[in-house]
Amino acid sequence: MNFIFGIIILALFILALRVILATALQLLSAFKHAAQSLHRYRARLAQHRLPVVMPSIRHEVDWLAMSDSVRQEIQTRNHGVNREALRLEAQLQAKLKTIEIYEADIQIAKLERELLKIKPVIESPEPEVKKSGRSKKQSVAVAGVETQKVPHQVSQLRAALKGNGLSVPVSESVRH
Repeated sequence: MNFIFGIIILALFILALRVILATALQLLSAFKHAAQSLHRYRARLAQHRLPVVMPSIRHEVDWLAMSDSVRQEIQTRNHGVNREALRLEAQLQAKLKTIEIYEADIQIAKLERELLKIKPVIESPEPEVKKSGRSKKQSVAVAGVETQKVPHQVSQLRAALKGNGLSVPVSESVRH
């Protein structure tokens, strides 16, 4: 009977040791997890508080070469962006030229309207006192030159603005 009680007590002792060992391992695991969480929390706080200090370099550094290499790397990464910017700049320039052409057409239309207002005055027969035939021919010729000259200059200006490649000298009468 003592033998049976001895085996039972030994079994209970082994069972108690296993329970104590399992509890100790769980406590150790929980303590380890808490320590890791605390360490991460401290690291996060320290990261926000401490300034970043560049480590000292023992050898001489060529800062110009380093900056050039960094600049070149940035340019290669932004190459697609630069291409897009150049395309948009070209579109903008084309639209600005188109706007200038429209404004020039508006100016030409205004000048033509002004010319039509002036033209009937020039062509209207003025009551003239009988003059010699020579003076009549000169006045008609002068009126004809003026009416022919201004529309010709307007058409030359329009052709120059449309970009036909003609270089046309603009007289003072066309400039306003």
